[in-house]
Amino acid sequence: MDILLGLIIFFIFIVAGFKASVLLFKIIFSILSTVVGIIVIFALIPLGIGLLLIPAIVIGIIVLILKCLGLIFRW
Repeated sequence: MDILLGLIIFFIFIVAGFKASVLLFKIIFSILSTVVGIIVIFALIPLGIGLLLIPAIVIGIIVLILKCLGLIFRW
């Protein structure tokens, strides 16, 4: 009986850890994609293309912040 109870608790913690790690990976990859996007925009500014994309990046950053908050607080 103790072994069965221990296995059930073990699997509950495995599932909880997996869900927390998935949330962490979503947040990390969202932040990394924003950083890469900003670097690409700064690379395109000398060509004149980046200036057209700056408003889109600002909107993207706002959406990213709202998405991360939604993931954390489960909106």
